[in-house]
Amino acid sequence: MSNISIEELEAKIAAGEEIVDQYFDPATTRVGQPHSAISRRRAEMVTTELELPAIMLTELDGIANALNISREAVIKMILRRSLDEHYLAKQKL
Repeated sequence: MSNISIEELEAKIAAGEEIVDQYFDPATTRVGQPHSAISRRRAEMVTTELELPAIMLTELDGIANALNISREAVIKMILRRSLDEHYLAKQKL
């Protein structure tokens, strides 16, 4: 594995180079189930209420601010990652 800046990596991807095996270690890179972004956008949305401790909201807001996204987007991102990890662990059984 070699180090590369994000700009160099993006340039290689834009040029169509295959970079996965060269720059990512499959033993340490998490890869979940592929999900079509289109199908998720078109999926029926359901509103739910979620009670969380105030300290957890503070943590979520900190992540949201650092990523410049909404708290809701952070929650969705973390849930998606958790579900992917669950399915990967289930496959290994």
